[in-house]
Order: sequence, then C-alpha cells, then structure tokens
Amino acid sequence: MNEVLEEEKDFGFARVYAVELKYRQQPHLDRNALYEKMERYTGKVAPPDQQKTEEAALAVWEADEQADKDMLHFFHLNYMVSYSEGEMPAQTSLMDMEHRPASDYVTAIQQSWHWQEAAQTLEECNHSLLLIDMMASGLDPQSRLQLFSGALRAILETAPCDAIYFRESDKLVEPGAYLTAIEEDAILYGAMNIRFYNVEGTDSGRAEGLMDSIGLAALGIPDVQCHFYDLEPGEVAGHLTNIGYYLFKQGDVIADGETIGFTEDMRWRCEHQYALAAPHRVVIDIDPGEDHYAGRQESNR
Repeated sequence: MNEVLEEEKDFGFARVYAVELKYRQQPHLDRNALYEKMERYTGKVAPPDQQKTEEAALAVWEADEQADKDMLHFFHLNYMVSYSEGEMPAQTSLMDMEHRPASDYVTAIQQSWHWQEAAQTLEECNHSLLLIDMMASGLDPQSRLQLFSGALRAILETAPCDAIYFRESDKLVEPGAYLTAIEEDAILYGAMNIRFYNVEGTDSGRAEGLMDSIGLAALGIPDVQCHFYDLEPGEVAGHLTNIGYYLFKQGDVIADGETIGFTEDMRWRCEHQYALAAPHRVVIDIDPGEDHYAGRQESNR
C-alpha cells in the first residue's frame, strides 16, 4: 500500500479532491433545496437507511445539527467504486473551514489571467466552505470529475459564492463563469489551469517562456508543458488547452516520441517528464520544433 501511495505522490495524483468556496457574507444553506439540486446533478437523494436499495441513487448523512460546524456527507450510489472487499459509493462532503486570507493564494492570483478581479474579490471575502470527495479516487477521471462538478454545481445554485478556489489546479474561478463553462461542457474550466512564466536570467537573448497545465495529474492524467522561444503565449495556451482536453477524454495515450498537431504544419513532439515548475508531477513535455524549443527531450529523435 505504501508503494502505491508513493507512486501516486510521484505522479501528482490526489486521493482527495478539494475545492474552496469563498463568500463575502456568511452562507446559508437551504438543505431541502441542496438535496433537490444534488438529486438533479448527481443522483436521487435518499435517506441513509435506503442507501443499499436499488431505487436510491444518493444518500445523505448530516453531522450533529447542534454543532458549530455542520457537515453534509453525500453517498453517491450512482458512482460505485470496486474494492477487494466489495463495492462502495463515492462520497462528497461539504463543511465549514477556517477562512484563509487572500495572501494564502498568491500563486493562484499571479496566474489569474482569466479573471482580473480575483485578488480584489478574495480581499472582500470573509467566509469559506470546503467541498471534498472521498472514496472517489477509484473512479475513472471522467466520472470522478463529472461527479465532483455536479456536486459543486448543486452547491453553487443553492448558496452562490463569490469565488471558487480549486486546490488541485491552484486556480481561482469566478462562479458565474464556471457555471457557464459547465453548461457548455467545458468541464476542465476549473480543474485545469494553464500557467505562463517568463524565463529570465538565460543568455539566449531571445524571448523565453514556460507554459504548463496543472490539475490533470491530480486526476490521474499527465499534465502538459512547453518550454519555448519566440512563440505567442496565447497561441501556446490554446494548444495546451486542446491537448489537455484530448488527454482528459482519451487518457494517457500519447507515447514518447509521438507527435501531436491540430493543423497540417503542427507536429509537436511529446515526451513524459517531470514538471519544470512546482508542484512535482508527471507531464507530457511538448517540443514545438527546433526553431522554438527551449527544453530537452531524452528520447532518440
């Protein structure tokens, strides 16, 4: 078991997936409304004593309602995970968490190219909820994210927040933009973050950049990175996004030495490596061609 955990850590896999919901005002959850939304997006709501019946698709356990920090725990019976001892439903939990200041999200703020108001919004927030999954790491990546996205959507439509922070992708997301993206089947909008770094201090005399994705490895799929000279960052970001979605849908199907391209002229060579930028995880390194590649790939060309 320890070897498995070490392998997952080396890859960057997240056994528990987590998202923080940030609020300017103390959120108030209408449980009945939340259960209805959960039923709509993840499966039928049923009392815990019915969780083994065929009709039930989701069961709910509530922490002591007198406790200062309630917890809602959902058993998603439409998402069963097989273990040696038998099957168990994937689960999600929603709970209060100690609020963290905006200064704790510096790296996410620095990469919030998609949401210019992220820093200011975080400064105005004073309350937080935490949504996690449990016993869900055995699901395939698509099912796991589908379940988590459904649970998150149910909460957002019941108790709208002011900012969402995806821990595994270190990404801050505007809630309205997230819901729009999910409606448009852009399921990786929060789960995958495309980051850009200007590389300085080298003697090349050329514009050098590093761009990568973060968030895919947490789901069991390699992230992607490109270390390049003299390419338009927006164009590279578009290609990495497309490659990320391809890997999410198809799995880790790109072998070292293979090329990928979305136009007749695009033949970008791929190789599995460890990420150049933290956190430690497996990525597919993309070589955009001799004129522009600033990295190194070990396989024979």
